[in-house]
Amino acid sequence: MFEFRKYKVPQGKKKTRHPKLIVDEDHEEFGFMGLTHSKAKGKGHNNFPLIDNPQLDKYGNRLPNKNPYELNEDTGNYLRRKVEYDVKENFGDILLDYSLSDIDTERVKEFIKNKTRKH
Repeated sequence: MFEFRKYKVPQGKKKTRHPKLIVDEDHEEFGFMGLTHSKAKGKGHNNFPLIDNPQLDKYGNRLPNKNPYELNEDTGNYLRRKVEYDVKENFGDILLDYSLSDIDTERVKEFIKNKTRKH
């Protein structure tokens, strides 16, 4: 199920459209977690660190990433801890140059167990 898609709705001060990790789906909506370089969202709200960089180069190789537990602020790859939902029309095609590693897939599965809607 885990796939990255471009979010068409501008967000934040800079009105950026960061990739979103799709973690849930029903007939009309995707459940998603935002991808970010920020270690925390606000004070005391740490984001979920990814062990491996989800971005791939043009040959399909994973781009290098340091261990996020050793990184300084705003230099790693993180997911927002909240699972949000929005209509499918607000998402673009699957981003083929993004993919969770096997170890991060298992970690995210465990993390979202009680955070997604029950279908």
